[in-house]
Amino acid sequence: MKPTRTWVALALVCWTVAAVAYAVLARATAGTTVVLVALGPLVAGLVQTHRQHRTVLTRLDRQTALLDRQTAILESHAVRADQRVARVGEHVEGLADLGPSLATDLDALRTTMDALPHREEFDAKFRAAAADIITRTRKGVAVDLLLTFRQLEALHNLYALGGVDRPMPPTRGWASSPDLLLLLATLVEREEPSLVVECGSGTSTLWLAMLLRRFEIKGRVVSLEHHEPFVEAAWATVLRHDLAEYVEVRYAPLESFEFDGTTYQWYSRQAWEELDGIGLLFVDGPPGELGRHARFPAFPLLVDKLAPDAVVVLDDLIRPDEQEVLERWLAARPDYHAERVSLEKNAALLRRPRRPGHGSHVPGTG
Repeated sequence: MKPTRTWVALALVCWTVAAVAYAVLARATAGTTVVLVALGPLVAGLVQTHRQHRTVLTRLDRQTALLDRQTAILESHAVRADQRVARVGEHVEGLADLGPSLATDLDALRTTMDALPHREEFDAKFRAAAADIITRTRKGVAVDLLLTFRQLEALHNLYALGGVDRPMPPTRGWASSPDLLLLLATLVEREEPSLVVECGSGTSTLWLAMLLRRFEIKGRVVSLEHHEPFVEAAWATVLRHDLAEYVEVRYAPLESFEFDGTTYQWYSRQAWEELDGIGLLFVDGPPGELGRHARFPAFPLLVDKLAPDAVVVLDDLIRPDEQEVLERWLAARPDYHAERVSLEKNAALLRRPRRPGHGSHVPGTG
């Protein structure tokens, strides 16, 4: 507005000066001069009114366009709202039949809750149980982390003991855990077995052969495996690590053996019959899915082929099935005793009692 007012003031000044100058030059009368001077504000007012009118019309046009756009948007929202209302109506009609039954169920639930004799006591017990679950979960996570740390420690020590200079197969899960492999490594180093027999091939096959080479023991590993693809996989791994002179992976299909009226499926006699002087027997197969006490035949079939100071390692003692197998072995051969080893999956060592002064204790046993 300030520029407009300045323009009007300047125009009025110019008009007044011009009117007075004209009156003087033309010797106009005083009335004429007054009329001329008065015409200036009138014309300026008309011009200003015209400009304001045009500005107002421009603003009205803009507001009209804006209203048109908003109207279009509102109409679009209205259409969508109508569609949603229609859908809600359909849902409401569908829920109409459920209304009475839901109300009945809710009333019944309220009645039941109100009828509880010690509702506050019930709530307190529920909260206590929830807190106990949270506490046990936290403890479980802490135990799992500690177990994982122990396995990492065992794996580190195993690599150092075995002098590993290349990648090795994964451990844990179906494969042997690092703490079990470290136990086997300790036994190989201490006992120096000339013949190691393994029931079931896998990661342990490679480690046992590598340890024989590492400690320069003149011995070999015979691995019995009933699953032919596993035989091929184990042998390929052995070849990759240049350990063929220390390992035999024998294909031993399962056949039937009977003990005390019970039939078991175990490794073919042809695969192990000529073996003798076994210094270390590692029982980690066949899998338990074959039936109850699937690993039981190992000891009665091979016990007469063990060296006098042989050690038998039974894996997975964490399972009740293997615990029962161990008890049956000890009952059948009281001349052997067992040491239980605390590992991730637990294990047991069986051997004849050693002569006094001949150390046989393995760390972690009891």
